[in-house]
Amino acid sequence: MAMLRRKRSRSMARRRASRWRRLLPASLIALLVLIGWGGWRGLGAVLDSDILRTRYLEVTGCRVLPEALVTEILEPWIGTPLARLPMDSLRLEVAALPRVATLRLDRRLPGTLRCRIEEARPMALLMEGGLFRELDREGRELERFGAPAPDLPILIPGGEVDTDSLVVLARLALGALEAASFDLGREVSEMRVDRRGLVYSRNAGSTQVILGWVDFPARVAAYREVYPRLDAENSFPRELDLRYRDQVVARD
Repeated sequence: MAMLRRKRSRSMARRRASRWRRLLPASLIALLVLIGWGGWRGLGAVLDSDILRTRYLEVTGCRVLPEALVTEILEPWIGTPLARLPMDSLRLEVAALPRVATLRLDRRLPGTLRCRIEEARPMALLMEGGLFRELDREGRELERFGAPAPDLPILIPGGEVDTDSLVVLARLALGALEAASFDLGREVSEMRVDRRGLVYSRNAGSTQVILGWVDFPARVAAYREVYPRLDAENSFPRELDLRYRDQVVARD
């Protein structure tokens, strides 16, 4: 009889243990959900706290682009928790502003939204109808916002090619001169196209430099070889013809 009661007790204990084993996973899941919910509420409270709200705005790198156009986009978000700022859409809005080549928008504790802008690099001024249009390295027009025209090479349309072709040739030639370490502001005053090809006037003096139509890097490399002597002696001739392979023809 005692043996039977012990067997029944062990059987009931196994059933209770089995029941607890079935309930244990559900209990653990419920506990984890509760902990997660509490943690998420706590995290949300921290993120929305005054400590992590956007309180300061730093904008750097605006040279011609008015800084007010950048702050007009970003300032409305002052007071928003840093973690809830729509950074991707804000980057797109600022990047769409005129003259913006690259930008970096990031968050810094405590409460700072920082925007660093790099403006497009200007290449030349295109004269049309007595007005100057500033062009970037890709030949696209840059808005000036009323600022005075900078000291850049001036492209004069007319002659043997249309304006678009002049801009293409000028981009290639100015890129070759810059790659050869020429100071464009000091070297090039005006650039135009005539029957001989691309020609520019030197900014220092009245020398005409004839680049021709093609292979500007090779033409500029030959010029670079003789330039130090000409510059040291200040003996620039009336005309420097670079159209011949590996040589420079000087004409007084």
